[in-house]
Amino acid sequence: FYILIFLLLIKVEVFATHQRAAEITYKHISGYTYEFTLITYTFSLSPADRPQLEVNWGDGNSSILQRSQKTAVPGYNNIDKNTYIGTHTYAAPSTYVVTMLDPNRNQGVINIPNSVNVPIFISTTLVINPFVGPNNSPILSNPPLDRGCVGVTFYHNPGAIDPEGDSLAYKLIPCRGDNGQNIIGYSYPFATNSFSIDQQTGTLTWDSPAAQGEYNVAIQINEYRNGVLLSSITRDMQINILACDNQPPKII
Repeated sequence: FYILIFLLLIKVEVFATHQRAAEITYKHISGYTYEFTLITYTFSLSPADRPQLEVNWGDGNSSILQRSQKTAVPGYNNIDKNTYIGTHTYAAPSTYVVTMLDPNRNQGVINIPNSVNVPIFISTTLVINPFVGPNNSPILSNPPLDRGCVGVTFYHNPGAIDPEGDSLAYKLIPCRGDNGQNIIGYSYPFATNSFSIDQQTGTLTWDSPAAQGEYNVAIQINEYRNGVLLSSITRDMQINILACDNQPPKII
């Protein structure tokens, strides 16, 4: 009996531990129709594969998106990039919060207690405003996976590029879980000096990591046109801190 319970617990854990990072972006098609791209990064050896994921469009409707592409992430063992694409037509101008929730995060995230049982939740806010015209969200050119070293200042920039040249502002927010709520017990990674993000450039600076392990942080990117908010993207990303002597590259 005890062996059976132990095996069942192992099975549950193996099936649960997979989500590492995620984000949602969009582009305007025509009228009130937009194409959304959901990207997740998962542990490839987990049986908890997701050929489909549900996205809520923020207007009371939702869709099951089929995965259009699954590729191994270069330089990362057993990590896959999963791409899901779907279109949705809204009824009228308004503010819509597009969301995705999926259990579970990978086991052992240092700053998320019991992370293997905590869902990953991401959102993107779309503002349809006829007075400022159609809009495409920023494109994030750098992946939401990164590595650093104990005792060495870590830098990360999402590489956001806005197709229309709109203004972008960055800030750190807590990672979210069930029902989009802040995760109980979540904390920003411990730093010997500081942990912050440049509001204008988007460069995350961690000075300096004190302990090895995997950490998750969330970056919110707000897009403005003539002072009017047009979108807000949340990137939930994972940073793996290692014991190493490598010096991080300088961001120019």
